[in-house]
Amino acid sequence: MNATRRRALALAAGMGAAAALAVYVRPSREPAGNAQRLDLDRMFPAQFGPWQVDRVAAAFIRAADRQGRQTRLYDQVLERTFVNAQGERIMLSVAYGAEQSSDMQLHRPEVCYRAGGFDVRGRRDAVLQIGTRSLAVTHLLAVMPGRPEPITYWSVIGGEAVAHAGSSLLQRLALTARRQRADGLLIRLSSIDPDTERAHSLHGEFASALVLALAPADRARVIGAAPPV
Repeated sequence: MNATRRRALALAAGMGAAAALAVYVRPSREPAGNAQRLDLDRMFPAQFGPWQVDRVAAAFIRAADRQGRQTRLYDQVLERTFVNAQGERIMLSVAYGAEQSSDMQLHRPEVCYRAGGFDVRGRRDAVLQIGTRSLAVTHLLAVMPGRPEPITYWSVIGGEAVAHAGSSLLQRLALTARRQRADGLLIRLSSIDPDTERAHSLHGEFASALVLALAPADRARVIGAAPPV
């Protein structure tokens, strides 16, 4: 087995361990109606710009609704590993929960990775430029021996993008005060790379190419509605 294939398999296997490092949603007995209408497998293309789903890792892919049921925490969980012509790989994980309102709790990746035995460091707020939009995100680095994993993530609650735990809490409280039930997405990008700055820069390029490839309605779901002018 060559080094490229070994690396791809390691990334794919790592996705299974990291799948739960996203949004914690209090499980309900019945799937929410919105979850049936939102189709992550359809929303996120298998190929866009210079990126395509890694054929080696594709053997590990499960349908988003099936993976969501398996975790029993979310309505859907999408997991993909993408590769470009240079052999650079990025893991995409998207967790979706519907009708959450005040029951939704943002389970931040830095907390979950630490609970999973990673040394988590370098957390900082950042901004990605996606077309004409500026998207607030969180950068961090999770490390295990032989596995430095830079991470970029953001969440969208009730159609509005939030970057950090404080913002998401305020957003949940506001939605509850308005007696609205909100759905939520958490989008996480990560890669195995000892150069954290290079990885986060690549995450930005990947996010921009991905979001701009989405249908307009799906784009609003993934990065939130554009703020009023």
